Amino acid sequence: MLEVYLSLNNNNLRLTYIDKEGLKTYSAVIPEDIVSDTKILDVARYAEEIKKGLSQVTKYSPAKLFLNVISEPEDVILRFITVNKRDGDKQEQLLKDMKEKITEVPLEDLYFSYQKIAPFLYQFVGVRKEYMETLLEVSNVVGISLKSVVPWLLLLPKYLGINDPAVFICRVDGSHAMALSELGGIFYSGVSDKLITASQLENFVSDLSFYKKKTPVRNIYTLNYQDFDVKGFEVSEIGMPPVQTEYPEEFKINMLVNYMLDNDPDLVANQMNLLNLMPLPVVEKKTSSLVYVGVASLFLIMGVLSFSLIFRKGGGSNNQPITDSGQANVLSEQVSQNENPPVEQKVELKKEDLKVMILNGSGVNGLAARTKTLLEEKGYKVVDIDTADATREDTLLKFKKDRIAFNDIIQEDIKEAFPKVAVEDTLADSEEYDLLIIAGTTSEL
Repeated sequence: MLEVYLSLNNNNLRLTYIDKEGLKTYSAVIPEDIVSDTKILDVARYAEEIKKGLSQVTKYSPAKLFLNVISEPEDVILRFITVNKRDGDKQEQLLKDMKEKITEVPLEDLYFSYQKIAPFLYQFVGVRKEYMETLLEVSNVVGISLKSVVPWLLLLPKYLGINDPAVFICRVDGSHAMALSELGGIFYSGVSDKLITASQLENFVSDLSFYKKKTPVRNIYTLNYQDFDVKGFEVSEIGMPPVQTEYPEEFKINMLVNYMLDNDPDLVANQMNLLNLMPLPVVEKKTSSLVYVGVASLFLIMGVLSFSLIFRKGGGSNNQPITDSGQANVLSEQVSQNENPPVEQKVELKKEDLKVMILNGSGVNGLAARTKTLLEEKGYKVVDIDTADATREDTLLKFKKDRIAFNDIIQEDIKEAFPKVAVEDTLADSEEYDLLIIAGTTSEL
């Protein structure tokens, strides 16, 4: 899949794109009458800036690309909400807890979801409706498919693989993002664009470490604070992803999100992708604006949460509070099915009935995972991915004999990503899957 990653912070636009030739980057400072920090003021002119950047990083037109937007901490609300088993109706308790914690933003102005991460404990993720709808408008004007909108701060615990309580202190473009994490989630965060002294940071960490906890947090993870040290805490710098190409320091966040989505494509199908908080229909890819919609129906959605923190971005702009707010009404997608299909149409040719195994035979890292994402978007069932024993040029589709009828359907679905395909019907009937795909070096994905 031809994916571009976009971040916007303190008026700094950054685009990253990886192809067979390696990493391509583009950065620009956007004028203040077009954007203010992360807030888009002029959609048309901002879209032109994006088009300009895309032309610098890839030869493909926007219509052939998929856009992943990286959300800054001030644009997203991350919070834990709780219920007490003894206090009656769970939904009423959750709504009550959210109302008590939201003061800055009316519930109706937010998209949000909450997902259970422990008994009686839920991860709340919220975002302003205006923010999301503006991004959709930008994608329309650019003519690019919007695949995901990802809050990078929420990725950090998963990137590090930690469940224990921890404090995150991150510095990006002069902004200081701070969060308290536990159980792989985040329940307190804040951002400041003011110069913060070492003693202020120490006080914040000390206060945060006791936040609603019987014992203090002792682990601190930092980003761009190599010399940061707090007495009584174990401080660790967050290492960057083990990618095969060098990249400028200012593109750290873009590369981290790229790495996470590449290694765990399922992230775009849960609340990590803010698009799943929106009540959007599934839209097929066309030359006009497109939106990739994940499995929003996984989550119970009803309200909003905005939480104010010790730190907020200043400057008198319309930036959301550090502990941004977000609310989302998520509608389950309903897939229409053809009624009374003719017998000749072979009812068994439903994509979800085809079990697919994918091997990466290109030598390019992540191709199998990207192929898995592509096929699952199209409705196929991918049972597993792995690396092939040897590289090959064209892409091989090896069917079981009784599944060769799927050949035309799947080739139509993958023709842009795999222009050169060889087909066989020699897959052993004893295999647990129906189709083996060995992705070759000619892949455009």
